[in-house]
Order: sequence, then structure tokens, then C-alpha cells
Amino acid sequence: MVEIKNDYYCVKINIHGGALDSIIDLNNNENLMYEKDERSWNGTDVVIFPFIARLKDNMYMVDNKEYYFKNHGLLRYTDLFIKEKKNDEVTLGFDSNSYSLEIYPYLFSFEINYKLIKNKLNITYKITNKDNKRIYYEFGGHPALKVSGCDNDKGFVIKDTKLIFDNDINTIRYNLNEDGSLITNTEAYFIPKELDVTKDLITKYKTIIVDAKDINNVTLVTNNHKYIFDIKEAKVLALWTMEGYGDYLCVEPWWGIPDYESPNRELKDKPLMRSLDIGESEVSGYSIEIF
Repeated sequence: MVEIKNDYYCVKINIHGGALDSIIDLNNNENLMYEKDERSWNGTDVVIFPFIARLKDNMYMVDNKEYYFKNHGLLRYTDLFIKEKKNDEVTLGFDSNSYSLEIYPYLFSFEINYKLIKNKLNITYKITNKDNKRIYYEFGGHPALKVSGCDNDKGFVIKDTKLIFDNDINTIRYNLNEDGSLITNTEAYFIPKELDVTKDLITKYKTIIVDAKDINNVTLVTNNHKYIFDIKEAKVLALWTMEGYGDYLCVEPWWGIPDYESPNRELKDKPLMRSLDIGESEVSGYSIEIF
């Protein structure tokens, strides 16, 4: 575990997977992130790379050769190294190696930077093509914030929790299959400026995934806190929680989407796939401002 800190917050990041473990409000020693519960999701965040969510049959192809991957890609299952560390900032890295090449046939470097600026946490990704050919990939975040509610005989019920957007939004929703893992189709989707999470969102397994090109900010209001997610650089927004005992909502900025039920198997042909030419880098990310 690595820690960054300022006068407002202490943020812990797990070297294994490189994802957020906790955000401690130093004013009252309160952890603002979901604390994993074996009865619900056994995670707090995911650094997603090089694939979003699931692949059909966990399989994809590069130049007609088959490769296999677990959910959300590679990094969540491996250790990252500390590239640079300051009191309020840390950069973690991962370089392709013999193991990664067996399941993802590209040479690359990946960095994720966490930086505290007063009451804001910036998360920035940098992907660099180290290969002698174009590489293809997706990436994103999966932070789970603790939300208000209460327990009943079936588990935790979210209450008094809202999502607020800058304005009403007409967008596209990516609909998922019955088990919530693969995209079946898309449809026009309306998001009102304010959503009651309990009444307006599906909270049982299925993730709500929408095109985010017209979404700059989404604000989560819960537990006497307000979290402003600046996701203007993200291509997709996903919202997810699980029915059960988890007192959380995941607000997920994505640069990519899960596989379709009837997918293009070739990686380069998948919709919304990112790519970099030889020597190129992509730098992008999001932030969470806390009130």
C-alpha cells in the first residue's frame, strides 16, 4: 500500500492493481470509499486496462491469433511499481513483460498518477506505445464511494442519494444482456439533470453505460457529502452498484466499452477501441472534488 496526504485527505492506493483503497477525510477520520464486504463486491476500485469489463468467451484476436483475458483486463491482477512519490502525489507504473505478452501481444508502458490538490483528487492515465506497430487498448476507472442508506432483511438499501448533471442530457445507452456482462444493443437515452439513485437507477447487477460526450461533470450527493466527478475527457460513463450488503455506488469514467454479444473478434475492429502509433502516448483522466 502507498499513501499520499495533504491537510484535507489521506489517500491509500493498493500497489496490487494500482487502484484506490481508501480516501480518509482527516477532519473526522471518515473513510469516504466503500469498505469491501464479502457479501457484496470484494473491491473498492479498479484500474482498467487494456479492456473494459468482459470479452465474449474471455477471448479476442490479434491478426487472427486467439488471446484470453479476465474481466477488466490485466493490471488489476498484477503489481505496479512506484515510479515517483511525493507527499501529496504518486505515480505508479507497469511495463509489458513476458507474462503480459502471452495474453496481450503489445509492448507498452502504463502509468497512473494520483495527486491531491486541496479537496480534489486528480487521477491521470498515461499509455505509451513501445512496440514497432500500432497498439489497441481501452482503459478506465471504477471508484466506489460510500453512500447513505439502511439495512433490511435482504441487505443494504440506498437512500437519500442523488446524481446531478450540469443539465438534461440526451445520449446513447449501451444495453447489457441478462447477466449484465455483454452489450446487446444501443438506444436513445434521456438523463434528467437530477436522478434519485434509489428510484431512477437499476441497482441489481446491470451496469448503466452511456455515451459521455455531452457530460462534463456528474455530482454524487450522499452521506452529507458532495463529490463532483470531472469526466469531460472520458468517452463513456458507467454507473453500478449491486443489490445486497454493499453501501456503495461506482461512478466510472471509461475510455471504451464492454464486448458485444456478437462481437468483432479482432481487437482493432471493436467499437470505441483506442490506438497509438509507434512511440505515441495518450494522457487522459478524471478528478473527484469533495465537499
